[in-house]
Amino acid sequence: MKHWQSFAVMPLAIAVAMLASPLRPAAQTPSPQPQAAAPPYIPQAKFCANGSGGLCAIVPAYIGPDPVLSQTQGYNGLYGAPPNSEKYDAQSPFDNMAWQMFVALNWVATGVKEPAAQGLTQPGRRVWQTYPTVSSLFGNAPVITGCTQALALPIFHIGSDGKGQPKPNNEEYLQAATNKPLIDVNGNWTLFERRVNEIEAQYLRAPGSQKSQTLTTKAGQLAFIKSNPGGAEFTSSATVPDGTNGSIEIKASWRILDPSKDDPSKFFTQNILLAVSGDLVRDGRPFCRSERVGLVGMHILQRNPLDKTNPALRPQWIWATFEHVDNAPLANAPCNVADGCGTDKATNWINQPSCGPASPPQGSHFSFFNTGAPASLGTNIAPQSPGTGKTAFPWNPRKPYAMGGTTSATAQPQAVRCWRIYPTTSTLNEQWRMALGSLKSVFGNYMLVGTQWGGNVEPPTPPNPVPFNAVPGMLSNMTLETYIQNYLDNGAAGPGSCVSCHNFATLVDGKTSANFSFLPGIVDSNSLRAKIKTAP
Repeated sequence: MKHWQSFAVMPLAIAVAMLASPLRPAAQTPSPQPQAAAPPYIPQAKFCANGSGGLCAIVPAYIGPDPVLSQTQGYNGLYGAPPNSEKYDAQSPFDNMAWQMFVALNWVATGVKEPAAQGLTQPGRRVWQTYPTVSSLFGNAPVITGCTQALALPIFHIGSDGKGQPKPNNEEYLQAATNKPLIDVNGNWTLFERRVNEIEAQYLRAPGSQKSQTLTTKAGQLAFIKSNPGGAEFTSSATVPDGTNGSIEIKASWRILDPSKDDPSKFFTQNILLAVSGDLVRDGRPFCRSERVGLVGMHILQRNPLDKTNPALRPQWIWATFEHVDNAPLANAPCNVADGCGTDKATNWINQPSCGPASPPQGSHFSFFNTGAPASLGTNIAPQSPGTGKTAFPWNPRKPYAMGGTTSATAQPQAVRCWRIYPTTSTLNEQWRMALGSLKSVFGNYMLVGTQWGGNVEPPTPPNPVPFNAVPGMLSNMTLETYIQNYLDNGAAGPGSCVSCHNFATLVDGKTSANFSFLPGIVDSNSLRAKIKTAP
């Protein structure tokens, strides 16, 4: 009541003061003061796709209003200065959609009708974890290890061809972009899994309802190509945020937690059975072991439509990528999507494997950067094979699983983030994380690295090294594309961009478009990775 009373008496006090002051002649009226500068533009979080004010379980289908996308000429993407008003803010509608997807997909699957205070804090499988796995669509790797434990836990199969070559049909420990692993500070491989929503699963099984043209087998793809020479066209979403979803693909990164070194309460965790094929293990023996893993990264892709309301937006999927906030520090001299890496040759990291050192605050703890390592070690160190067997990166029979699996000089990646998060994205991150933190939800420990889309962008003036075939021109997830963050599509390797990388995706004939999805390539897993230009 005291606060309300103080506000109520303020107008009365001001009125009394005015009456007590002598009135001045008009000639003595002070000159108008200069108008105060407009406050800096602050984008606002849109917590639900239906426009309501709170966090919700609706997986959005599309972005909210974005006036910038109505431009067909002179649209400059994110080059130059950040926007100074909502009218010129192209990025925030995409970033809000990204956060809406992340939150709704991480709602507990059994409580999608529950309020956020329960849906985002209760234990259990999340919505995206009910989606079909790629192995349920394309079949298992030729060799996988069975588990005899009587535990009702999800199994992460690290499968192979039986001759020491890992296969991408199941879960993986090699990054798709480079065929190289990522090792955490505890000396364990990072694990990756992929899922698709039922809408995409239906298209893969029977595009156009034609089961004989299924994209889940070589024969089906060849039949599909004969009838569809233009290639695949995954199901598009509606053109309103709370409409029907399009095809959705998810790729998640997990690290094995050590309770003596890590704080599991900071991660979304699950208990799994880790089953590794014997030909990938250094002693030749397969194993299945119970492990607790923590989520460290997530790609979310949704197929967007051709929309005449937004002609500057191409139907090339909307790509959102999230990471745990404690994955790795930002480099001391990072690049940014507005103007690249600057003009100083010493810190021009374009087409370079690293982006220099990082100096995080004392006492920091990261999953992929050892703060106690000497600075001379370098950063973003791509693992090299020890060359001692048929498997390039063999598993140790026991933890730490990466011990002996690389050369000693490349056993610590010292991963750093090479690109600064865009300013409006960073501002929205604060708002979304605060909302999640107010619920004491573990998902408040994650951040949006960026959201990318295919854009009709004018080439920047003056010339800029950042590609202009997508907005933003560069986007990587540190856990999924550690070693190619700085590579361009016209560089020696790469590219460090979702749209640029997935543009290489083809069906089994190697030339028919797979509509930016590498999943159909699993039917020919021997050549799948060869379709991606990778860093050395």
